[in-house]
Amino acid sequence: SVVLLSACSDKSSSPQQPTTAPGAPGKSSLWSYSGKTGIGTSYEQYTNGAYSDSGATGVVSKVWFSIAQGILTETMYGLIHEAQLQELQFFIKGNDFLDEEKKDTVSTIEYLNTDPQGRPTSLAYKIVNKDKDGKYEIEKHIFTDPDSQALMMRVQFRALADGITPYIFVNPSIANTGSNDSAAFANNTWTASEGSTSMSLKTNAPVAQSTVGFEGVSDGITEVKQSGSLTKIYTSTGNDKGNVAFTLQLNTLKKDESAQWDLVLGFGKSPAESQAAAEQTLAKGYDKVLAHYNGDGDAIGWQDFLSSLPALEKLSATATDDGKLLYTSAMVLKAQEDKTHAGAFIASLSNPWGDIKPAEKSATGYKAVWPRDFYQVAMAMLALGDTQSPRVELEYLEKVQAGPNVKGYTGT
Repeated sequence: SVVLLSACSDKSSSPQQPTTAPGAPGKSSLWSYSGKTGIGTSYEQYTNGAYSDSGATGVVSKVWFSIAQGILTETMYGLIHEAQLQELQFFIKGNDFLDEEKKDTVSTIEYLNTDPQGRPTSLAYKIVNKDKDGKYEIEKHIFTDPDSQALMMRVQFRALADGITPYIFVNPSIANTGSNDSAAFANNTWTASEGSTSMSLKTNAPVAQSTVGFEGVSDGITEVKQSGSLTKIYTSTGNDKGNVAFTLQLNTLKKDESAQWDLVLGFGKSPAESQAAAEQTLAKGYDKVLAHYNGDGDAIGWQDFLSSLPALEKLSATATDDGKLLYTSAMVLKAQEDKTHAGAFIASLSNPWGDIKPAEKSATGYKAVWPRDFYQVAMAMLALGDTQSPRVELEYLEKVQAGPNVKGYTGT
């Protein structure tokens, strides 16, 4: 039986005195695991060689995401190298176990939308994570809102045993570091901030109770691991900064019970801005946001980018997989372009050896413009018949490339 659960909350939405989480700064933060199985962002069209909110594609969405180990990992907002999230995943509690989604499930990933030949037509993903012991199954669809600074995730959760309680665990990494963050819960919204950057989570899932705190000390999941339940509820991390996290306990599901929820992460230059972005995307709904992302009907999206590449069909005809890898490669290369500095194509949307490197200081990792990779992208785009991107790329290079007369130039 499928039960569609809409917006409602128990303890989380009831008035309560703000309580401040102890344990600052929490455990040391790390970057995200770098073995990505998917990346995505919305497709935006150039306006006179630049990205503009007044262009044909409307508001330019500056949100990028990555997927690894079956979960949402590094999610960037603002500039392409500015990570705001380490990971978002489920912890699943049963009668005699507590599973961590990325470690205790078998994960498969595919593109959410494909053409009759099986070729992807957008960078929207479907992930299915099955419990190794057959007790539950989690299906997730992930993409961004092309007209907002927000990411949407639809979750279909299926309990295959009795007494399954899902917990949503969110580990922010605001302003491209995992430290110096603060977190708060108010108005059914969970928000993390550092300086002039904020990320907010909104959902239509029924939240039984929730907490914010410092990772490894007062984050909620730490207590569930130790005692089997969530009893210490905090609504703020107060004035102390550190490595923060959110934990949301959802309603317990019976055997063969299913539930569907939407989660939205909104980003902005203030808590109010990030909350508004999340709220607007959640209100628009899954179907409308996905259709725009794909480029269905009059909307401009990834299908329009693919149809703008004159050599795509010809090259696909020579491929042994009908062009599946070619379609993927074309979109992934285009997705790795910054949308503030048009033409700034990076090497990779990841930090090398991320899960073992401290994230205390800002670092670009592979999310940087290096001439070797930059050149390869330009040549690949030309081979696909895209003459616009390489031109904008080389115009960008002319602005930023160091030369003999530039202070600090070393000749390398």
